[in-house]
This record gives sequence, structure tokens and C-alpha cells, in this order.
Amino acid sequence: MQHPKAAMYLGSTRSMLISPHLVTDVHQHAVIQFTCSLDGKPFRVWTESDGWQHAEAVLIGSSVPHSLKEFDGWQVTTCIMPDVQTGRLVQDKVLAGKTIKYYLEKDILPVIDALQITRKQLLSDSNIFNSLTDTVFHHLLQEKPFTPPLDDRIKRVINYIRQHIHNKIVASELASLIYLSEDRFLHLFREQVGAPLRQYVIWQRVAVATQALMEGQSIKVAAYEGGFSDQAHFSRNFSLMFGAQPSAYAALKPLYHFGFFHNI
Repeated sequence: MQHPKAAMYLGSTRSMLISPHLVTDVHQHAVIQFTCSLDGKPFRVWTESDGWQHAEAVLIGSSVPHSLKEFDGWQVTTCIMPDVQTGRLVQDKVLAGKTIKYYLEKDILPVIDALQITRKQLLSDSNIFNSLTDTVFHHLLQEKPFTPPLDDRIKRVINYIRQHIHNKIVASELASLIYLSEDRFLHLFREQVGAPLRQYVIWQRVAVATQALMEGQSIKVAAYEGGFSDQAHFSRNFSLMFGAQPSAYAALKPLYHFGFFHNI
């Protein structure tokens, strides 16, 4: 039995949106976006380079202005930070300098089959969320990138960041926490996590603030919960990530189920 509610899931470096009505004005965001129809029904996508095109699935690069419309049925949009290892590989190997790549349904059948679960049940397990997003990006890459296990020192830092996200996060203090120089720590963090410390912390702040917003807090309080200096700082970073203001997503709360997971 299919659930009637659209859903948005936000992870540590990825997000997923399941919706029957994903129509957007022209916008851009920092994340790489993959959108496909779950019903085999084409939609229209606009970019500056190609104008309006019919598509069954598209991969859109980071910071590329685009618009989507004329959906008939359900779609899934999966996004990933371009700075993490998998995001960089998708940007470099799959897009390979292009702003957008189009797919036919037959090219992505394993992805569509895997994503059908999102119409049958709401996701409550981070392992399922991680597995589904991996399925999307690994299929696009036609490979499964090697991901080394996290160093225990970096695990400690990540736990510290989560526990203190509402405070100022200082690289030198994190380095001291695991007895490394700041330069060595920053190198190890990027090597292990796949993203620079600053970008990782900003994404975590956005995720925590968004969760507070969806739980009924005001944008001002949500910004504080995420450790942003003020409401404008949160709104600016939210818009960079998702191409819209937090208030636009807050208005969707009655229509959407929201879930929050850690994938790193």
C-alpha cells in the first residue's frame, strides 16, 4: 500500500525528496541533483544551455540555474554535496564538464526499482536512506567508490560537532581534541569525510536548523539551534543548499513527512 504523503529526508551530506508536484521556478543550489520519474512519465526541465527539454531523468550539476515543470505522477530528487568524494566523482566523471545530463527510463531501471520503496513506506532507518542514495549515485558512476572506514579520531570529532553544533566550531580546538596539528587535522578530516571541515559543518548546521524548523520552531529559533549567527545567515546558507528560502519549506510541513539521518 502506498503512503499518500510526500517526504523529504536530509542526511549529513545528502538529501532526498519524494513528491507528486515538484514544480520549481528558476533557481540554483550548491548540491548536485538527480531527478527521475517513478511512473515512467516525462517532465520538462530548463537550463540556460538547453532551454526547455522533455526528460525522464536528469542529473544537474552544482550551481546550475534550472527549472522543472509539467510533472504527472511521482518523482524522486536525490542531492549530494559536490565536495564529498562521491559528489566529486559524479561531477567529474559523469557530468564531465557538462551542466546537465539526460537519462532514459531504460538506462536507470535499477534505480527506479530501488526507489519504489519510497512510495510504499516512509523511511525511518538511516541504513535504508544511505543504501538508496548509494544506489542512485553508484549506478550513475557505474562503480562503487572505495570508502575507507572512518578513523576513530574523526569519529570523535564528528560526535563532538553534533553535540556542539549550536556553538562556534573552531578547527584548532577540534585538532587539539585528537592531538593533531591544525593542518594535519584538516587534511585528515577531508581525506576521511570527503569534504572540507567548513562545508561539512555548514551542512550540519543547516540540517539541525531545518529539523528545528519542521518541528515547529520559528526561523529565528531554528537558526540559533543550528549555531548560525542570525536568521539571515541560516536563510542564506539554506538557499545556497536548496535553492529556496526556509519559509518556503516550512509552508510544506502539512504536506510532507520530514526525516533526518546521519550518513557520515
